[in-house]
Amino acid sequence: MNIILKIKRFIPLIIDIIVSIITLIVYSLTSEKLEFLVYLQICIGPIVLLALELLNKTKLIRIPLFVTAIITSHLIIALDLGSALNFYDKIGCWDLIAHGYFGFVASFLVLTVLLNFNGDKLKFILLLGIILFIVIGFGGFWEIIEFTCDAVLDLDSQRIEESIALGHTPVWDTMMDLIITVPGVLSFWLVMMIDQYFGGKLYNHLLVNSKKIEKQNISSVEETN
Repeated sequence: MNIILKIKRFIPLIIDIIVSIITLIVYSLTSEKLEFLVYLQICIGPIVLLALELLNKTKLIRIPLFVTAIITSHLIIALDLGSALNFYDKIGCWDLIAHGYFGFVASFLVLTVLLNFNGDKLKFILLLGIILFIVIGFGGFWEIIEFTCDAVLDLDSQRIEESIALGHTPVWDTMMDLIITVPGVLSFWLVMMIDQYFGGKLYNHLLVNSKKIEKQNISSVEETN
């Protein structure tokens, strides 16, 4: 059983590596201008997932397979499809989809981290509120990274020129990215509230697979992803 669980832990990483290889090949064959930055973005997904698994090995924090899986899906949507294969330009709403889904995925990640550090002692509604503000903070931090990269590398990832051309304020794309994160978090709220109504199976699953349970020496609990 332990061997099977260990193998299952690497399924998201394996899937992302396969998708990254396919993306790399498609990008190399179809793009008129090959950019080093795009190749770097393609590699980020597997690196992030490998880092998460190494973090799990340290037992500093434990991230359940379910959370790793949805993180993987977001990395594919944002990096492989969005950036490398240019879905952000080909599909007008792709950027909003990616940022909205980010709010949903990041909420589960933040919940997992909080549960690792006794977050279950907080009132449930307070826990949801804290998650909202932390995720919005993450979104803001990402926009700072985009702004910095644009300034240093002379890019326009914040679509300032496009926003002006469409008659919007120059910060239109930045603000929309932050605003659309909120519905993503609210979708997470809805899922967790429904889960609580039906007995909290998902919440308990995340708690059981957190560091907190391990600290309590409940050695018989196995990850049931």
